[in-house]
Amino acid sequence: MSEEPKTAPMPDKDYSSFFHDPEFVKYPKVKLPAATFVAHEGRILAFESGKRISVAFPVSELQTNPVGMLQGGILSSYFDDAFGCLCFASLHKPCVTIDMTVNFIRSVKPGSFVVIHALFKARGKKLLQLSAEAVNSNEKLVATATSNWLVYEL
Repeated sequence: MSEEPKTAPMPDKDYSSFFHDPEFVKYPKVKLPAATFVAHEGRILAFESGKRISVAFPVSELQTNPVGMLQGGILSSYFDDAFGCLCFASLHKPCVTIDMTVNFIRSVKPGSFVVIHALFKARGKKLLQLSAEAVNSNEKLVATATSNWLVYEL
């Protein structure tokens, strides 16, 4: 009889000063971090400006679908939060989602966490293309996403 792999603990790395960048005060109407990022208890694990970001999100019972697994819309929101952090922190300008495609691969149980690894694929003056992978606490791929973003002028 094989044992189910043990779930790793939520990473304790945190870029707590990430949202305190002095460049962000140029946009007083922009609320950072986003309300969904706070509600989902997101934690930035790594960031390379203009390149990539990794963000961890714990999965709770409140985020499950009727079969007890992480609801797909919540996972999609994790992708959106990671993309938004990467765009705004890299460009120091507000950016908004144009579209997003998510491909679900495997389920995620509550009590574990998901790490989103997002990166830029292409960058223009107004349009940004991004992609990401979501992995579970056992480093197994659970979903992929692609998204196009608009650099938003306030």
